[in-house]
Amino acid sequence: MRNEIDKKGLTCFLALAFIPTIVLSLLLRKIGVDLADKMMAYYSIVLAAAMFFPGISAFIVRKFITKEGFRDAGLRIGPKKPYLQAAVFIPLIFIVIYAITALFYSPDFTLRTFMEQNGIVETPMEPTAFIALLFISTLIITPLINSIPAFGEEFGWRGYLLPKLLPLGREKALILSGITWGLWHLPFVFFIGFGGYTNRLAGGLVFVAVITLLGVYIGALTLKNESFLLASFMHGVFNAQAYGIWTIVFPDYNHLIGGIGGLIGLLVLLPVAVYYLKKG
Repeated sequence: MRNEIDKKGLTCFLALAFIPTIVLSLLLRKIGVDLADKMMAYYSIVLAAAMFFPGISAFIVRKFITKEGFRDAGLRIGPKKPYLQAAVFIPLIFIVIYAITALFYSPDFTLRTFMEQNGIVETPMEPTAFIALLFISTLIITPLINSIPAFGEEFGWRGYLLPKLLPLGREKALILSGITWGLWHLPFVFFIGFGGYTNRLAGGLVFVAVITLLGVYIGALTLKNESFLLASFMHGVFNAQAYGIWTIVFPDYNHLIGGIGGLIGLLVLLPVAVYYLKKG
């Protein structure tokens, strides 16, 4: 491991990761996209494609700019136990977050609001059975699907940025890489309403804080197991929960306060991040 910061590599990586993201978000805004209104499937695909920007950036830097190769990228599966732990622990985090959210905002187990918002006449089965089936799928199937676009991000954030910041020390590297990951999302928050915040400035600040804490948790396990593939899986599990059953059962709430992207999510993730930050 190098003992100094690779300023050239990091500068090129950040530029190649951030500039296309900003340009894309501005283009989407120009054509009138607003995710706070409706998260259409088409734009979900566009955002999933955007998740590959950091990974493409890291590939270009490693291959053509610094020509260092991929030996320290963590391109290995690693131990199986952390995968199983993440598959259980991350959904438990969401259960806690939305259980607290339910104290302030009523869940809709009838799915009536969700169906009205999306023009759905009826569900293929009883709402409770549909909710149960969808939740099971977010535990088994959708984490693997979400791990594919997550790979695109994690090859950049945990496969390149995090190890390149380690000369600053483990804790600083985890925090700074998490902050950078959060800041990368801000163009989507500010320009097209990603996160569903009414106040996008306040929402953006909370969102960056939440992503930073999540980044510390994912990054700590990435370093411990020397595998950004683990990070991709954890990211996939997180997104499977964040954009799965909870958005259906809780169709209306203040996103600045409730849910994973609000203050409640921030408070629940804080002790998790502190624990893994100090665990070493």
